[in-house]
Amino acid sequence: GLFQGSIENIEVNIHYLKVITLFFHFVTGYFLILLIKKNDWSSDKMIVYVLFYLLNIAVLYNSLIWGQVDEILTGLIFITCYFSLKQKVQLALIFLVFSINFKLQAIIFLPIVLLLLLPAIISTFSIKKLATYILFPLLIQVLIILPFIISGNISKLWDVVTGSMGKCPFVSMNAYNFWDFLLPGNLMEIPDSNTYKGISYKHWGLLLFFVTSGLALFPLFKSVYLSIKSKTNISFPIDKFLLLCGIIPLFFFYFNTQMHERYSHPALVFLIAYSLYTKKPFVAIVVSCAYFLNMEGVLKFIKLNNYGTLIFNRDFISSLFLLAIVYIYIQLFELNLINIKNNKYVKRFICYNSNL
Repeated sequence: GLFQGSIENIEVNIHYLKVITLFFHFVTGYFLILLIKKNDWSSDKMIVYVLFYLLNIAVLYNSLIWGQVDEILTGLIFITCYFSLKQKVQLALIFLVFSINFKLQAIIFLPIVLLLLLPAIISTFSIKKLATYILFPLLIQVLIILPFIISGNISKLWDVVTGSMGKCPFVSMNAYNFWDFLLPGNLMEIPDSNTYKGISYKHWGLLLFFVTSGLALFPLFKSVYLSIKSKTNISFPIDKFLLLCGIIPLFFFYFNTQMHERYSHPALVFLIAYSLYTKKPFVAIVVSCAYFLNMEGVLKFIKLNNYGTLIFNRDFISSLFLLAIVYIYIQLFELNLINIKNNKYVKRFICYNSNL
């Protein structure tokens, strides 16, 4: 309003806001390379690798075509997780505050961040450090809401925070997810207060989200426990870290009700980073395709003659997301036939039965 002077000018020039989103897009790409780079990577190789994210059509579709700001949230979350993995407690907590204030969806990363930081907080514990860990993020939080405090509108801010959780009380807001397999009809017209076995769809979704996320967090729980017990720095593989950070927003998008088509966006950067780091592109390709098809199926920007084909079928796109989730679980827990076959208990069982 200050820069444009009128509502008409804002309407004409609103697309310039994409510049801010693009800035965060490039910053995210920078931190992506910082996280996954290896000692033998040349500068040229790092530039080529980061282009797999910067030029990803699904990411750019959200930012440039639709004009959404999910990339800003993604950038703030990725920086938070980067500093968490690097055990930079203060910076991680500060960027976590920025992330949650930008969009409450960021709170789903809170368990990952706190678990990663816990060993560092315990091993270097002092009252002075604890005070800085609390006071600096708290100061930033106060500065963010200070205009609302000064204007006497702090209660309205709280209304926005609490009201956003039930603003669209329907099973889906164009998210092609788990609920497409279960319920017929237009999911945007089915209230998520409807019940199954006495439990509302909303609470079924939350239950599935918490259970699947808790299971996915188990390797990190174990690593943190061993780190604290042995009083050593946490040793959690980067590839597992990227998978974990990728699957949590997928679970959030896939099982919860009231989800929009864009809510899986933060998963993209972590899964693309994983694919570049491990040279296993499968999951990044699948999720990028699913995300792109979900958005184009809703916005129809390309204006195809027929959106009734298989690739835009809701069940098909939902299946792609499910395929990615299953793949991540397999990689996260290293569930492969070779490991199972070489397991000493399995060998003993086979040997025992052979003797019989």
